Amino acid sequence: MNFVSQKYKIIIEKLCYPFSFPVVQVVCYVLYKIVVDLIYMLYLGKTSDYGININVLNVISGYVMVLFFAFWVVRYCTQVRPSSFIMIVFNMIYFIPLTTYCSWGVGSSATLFFGAIFWLELTLLWNVVPSIRIKNKKVEFTKFFFVILFLVTSILTLYVSYRYTGFRIVTSLQHIYEIRAEAATYDLPRILSYFQQFSSIIIPMLILMAFNKKKYILVLIGFVLLIFNFSFAAQKSILFMGILLLFGYIFWKKEMIYLIIPGGMVLGILGLAEKRYLFHEYIISYLFRRQGYLLVQLSDEYYRFFRNNPTDIFRSTFLGKLGFHSPYNLPISKVIGNNYSSQIINCNNGLLADVWSHLGTIGILIMPIILIICFRFFDFACDTLDAKYYVGLAVYCGVLFANTTWSTVLLTHGFIIMCVLFFVFPGKEEKNEKLGIFNK
Repeated sequence: MNFVSQKYKIIIEKLCYPFSFPVVQVVCYVLYKIVVDLIYMLYLGKTSDYGININVLNVISGYVMVLFFAFWVVRYCTQVRPSSFIMIVFNMIYFIPLTTYCSWGVGSSATLFFGAIFWLELTLLWNVVPSIRIKNKKVEFTKFFFVILFLVTSILTLYVSYRYTGFRIVTSLQHIYEIRAEAATYDLPRILSYFQQFSSIIIPMLILMAFNKKKYILVLIGFVLLIFNFSFAAQKSILFMGILLLFGYIFWKKEMIYLIIPGGMVLGILGLAEKRYLFHEYIISYLFRRQGYLLVQLSDEYYRFFRNNPTDIFRSTFLGKLGFHSPYNLPISKVIGNNYSSQIINCNNGLLADVWSHLGTIGILIMPIILIICFRFFDFACDTLDAKYYVGLAVYCGVLFANTTWSTVLLTHGFIIMCVLFFVFPGKEEKNEKLGIFNK
């Protein structure tokens, strides 16, 4: 087994080395932008959901911004920490599609302008605000508390699954929206409702702890619990997280951070080839449309709506629990869904949508500060851990912050709980370190 592990490490190092040069990363970043543009121009832009409206000035501005921010993307790749992965994900699924949608598509020039300011401040803050390092980690999750938490989580997960679904296991993604509609009708007691929300992050953390302790039977049990948790309301993100966790722990090597952007470029090319030669578009639809263009399209819809309507100022989220009343009778996501699709559906969105719905124009300056504080908290919690433990959850959190409001990510999706559990994570591993040809 050690022989296979050593061979795999050597292969990965040789594969990653050509991409460790800054100029190669910049070229891959620009090529990724070109591939994303082609996906929109050749396919998505021709559908009724989007549209093509070429703005030459925005096209030029978009490529100038991509070239400018490419330098910072190189910085993310040379500093292996949770926030680095989040920022790379942001660039791939949000920033680059934003430049395309507002250049080749029907996105507004104002959205591109404010997006550039938002991105510049977020990028600069990531580089300026230092990470807090752990000198002596004296708090650690004991075996007793691990066993208790695992037992309680197992019992409650199995009880919720039996009580409300009869131990249902969902094996197909074809009927997930019907399952979600059914789950919305379940009358869970408040404590079980909170548990069901938090379990989506607690169960993956328990799987990681079991991996760390080499308790592989508990790892298998954890994945069974993850399947039951997914089958309760058919949230694809739960399965996505499980795959990322498994891949991260088994296959991840620190040099592989250099492959993320080239990998995205290759996926885009495969998506174009799939559409051209196989006449279907699973890669384009599930990756580049759903986790890309749909996000920036909704952000643009949020901007257009709140330009002429009152800002919520978090009254529909955490301030609502303190007695403040929102000017809207529906959740903001459904307000946008009703305005956007002529039917009441959830149109969750984060980042720029958070700005327009909760803060207004001043949020362009405030929201990056909030996000960087969250990211540095994540960095602090994982400071002494090997990236293989947190890479999957870091990518998942990047997707979450782009898809929904930050306060929901912190509370409902368990970001704070995750950081606390990472802080008391058992076993001290190698510290996060800088990578790059200049450090070799």
